[in-house]
Amino acid sequence: MNLSGLRQRVSLAPYTTLKIGGPARLLTEVSTATQLKNAIRWAKKKNVSILVIGSGSNLLVSDRGFSGLIIRNKVAGIKTSGQNLIVKGGTLLQDLVDFTNRFGWGGLEKMTGIPGTVAGAICGNAGAYGQTISDHLIRVKVFDGLDEKIFSRAHCPSSYRESVFKKKKGLIILEAEFSLKHAVPQDLQVVSQEIRALREEKYPADLRCPGSFFKNLQAGDLPPQVLKKIPKDKVKHGKIPAGYLLEEVGAKGKSLGGVKIASYHGNLFFNDGGGTAEDFLALAENYRQKVKERFGVLLEPEVQLVGFESKPMGLLPFKKKCLP
Repeated sequence: MNLSGLRQRVSLAPYTTLKIGGPARLLTEVSTATQLKNAIRWAKKKNVSILVIGSGSNLLVSDRGFSGLIIRNKVAGIKTSGQNLIVKGGTLLQDLVDFTNRFGWGGLEKMTGIPGTVAGAICGNAGAYGQTISDHLIRVKVFDGLDEKIFSRAHCPSSYRESVFKKKKGLIILEAEFSLKHAVPQDLQVVSQEIRALREEKYPADLRCPGSFFKNLQAGDLPPQVLKKIPKDKVKHGKIPAGYLLEEVGAKGKSLGGVKIASYHGNLFFNDGGGTAEDFLALAENYRQKVKERFGVLLEPEVQLVGFESKPMGLLPFKKKCLP
């Protein structure tokens, strides 16, 4: 079996919101489920590792790139099924939010402005302002390299920024079904407009960033000695913002090479031009360790780290002698 549209040594930087990343050994784009499954089967037959990506948000790709096959999933579409919605995995999350707002399906309106695809959102259990993508998830159709399988809600448990699909790398999300509540379209649109304004203050449209780099902390998971160090008014929706902890150790406004931390938000790392993955990780790890020393907690990356030979965030050597 030949794979049509296969390209070699393709820089991944243009395919990520960070605009950072070395070349993929192989890259193909798919626009149908059949093409997606054929690409996966081809890679398995050739014993080539694969990574399925959408719009490239929430990714930090190594400067060395990726040694396998990158599959860009552009299989998109939304349709109604009774009271539910069936959504293709490559559908942009924003397109889904806009659709639900327009036709009065409530439950996703606060997720406006989150970049990426529906498959990516489900994998990372994306959410904002008290809503998460898993809240209304009924079932997920996946491809395991051989067959299609259906995961019911009971069989795809999710937690904060985690899902069974994130842990089981061989499951590729084809489509998902959601059950949403009927609502007044204008009310949903007003909420989305308010959320959009808040997000644009933090994430300007031209900002080259992967979203928040570190996960927020679940307050209920922390020991009392850690909670004592954190003011109660900093706990939002049961979570302690990683940005607050980073700001307390002086992260805001710092930089390394072409990578900077926003002057107004400690958990917003961005490429200011010419940034490298090495600089990005070194800067993030430096302030991660400062948070550990100050608060006794180790922040976990929310961003997916791709193509690194050694385990990142703790085990990568610092090659820069002068860190802020």
